[in-house]
This record gives sequence, structure tokens and C-alpha cells, in this order.
Amino acid sequence: MKENLKKILEILSNSKGPIKGKELAEIIGVSRQAVVQYVSILKTKGYKIYSTRDGYILENSKGNIRRMVAVKHSSEEIYDELLKIVKAGGKIIDVIVEHPIYGEITGRLDISTVDDVSKFIALMESTHATPLLELSGGVHIHTIEAPDKETMQKVMNAIKEYLVKEG
Repeated sequence: MKENLKKILEILSNSKGPIKGKELAEIIGVSRQAVVQYVSILKTKGYKIYSTRDGYILENSKGNIRRMVAVKHSSEEIYDELLKIVKAGGKIIDVIVEHPIYGEITGRLDISTVDDVSKFIALMESTHATPLLELSGGVHIHTIEAPDKETMQKVMNAIKEYLVKEG
């Protein structure tokens, strides 16, 4: 079992993007359910492994800057907001909303390219899914990652019209 845990960590560490559980299972030679179990064990050991719509990813933000920003806009402006962030050099890690019953609800996004934005919007449209911002009157929080302070400032300038103002 320890060898399989090491293999999963190695594969995820060297990956340039998400890896499907089925693919991990085939590489390691175990069942998909075994991969789910191994990932759970790794999470309990403190590894930040996330399950996304595209597969598993191991969080590795070495040297990058992260910032949580509160924004407000309509569903129709999602594409524009996400596009501005990635074109400025940022990555949208997640979206967080406050719900009156469930508290904080987080959706993992991992959007870093124009292609990712297009895929996300196409998936939302094809599934007729309601975006989380609909639960909170358009107000939501994004965790944004950038390689340096200058890029983060470009991102903030690009989305200034959506930022929730204090006061």
C-alpha cells in the first residue's frame, strides 16, 4: 500500500494538470475504488489533493501569491470576469459563497487559460447548472493565484469593476 501512495503522489506531483482516477488506477494497476481510498489516506496525512471535474490535482503553489477577493456580478458576467483574470495572468482556484443554511460552500474551479474559461462556460450551459453566485445575490469570493505581486496587481486592476466595495 505504501508503494501505491508514493506512486500517486509522484504522478500528481509531476502532472501538469488534473489526472482522472481511472487513469491513476490503470497506471498503478489497482481499481478506481482503491485510488479513492489512497487519495483519502493521503488527504488525512496532510496532502492537499483536490478532486475536480477533470480529475485529481495536488496543490503546489510554491512561489505563487494567493489572494481571496470578494466580487459581485450577474451570471451573464461570469465569462467576462473569468476571462479578465486569466488574460491578466491569474488562476481562479475556487469560488466561495455564504449560504444561510449550509454556511460556506466552495466549488473548485482551477481555471488558468482562455480554453479553461470556455470549457467551464460550455459545461455550465450544457448541464443547465445554476452558478453558485445565484445563491448569494451575485456576491462571491474567489481565491486567485498569480506568479508574482505585479501579476496579482494586473488581475486586481482587470476586475476592479466587480470588486465588492467596503463600507
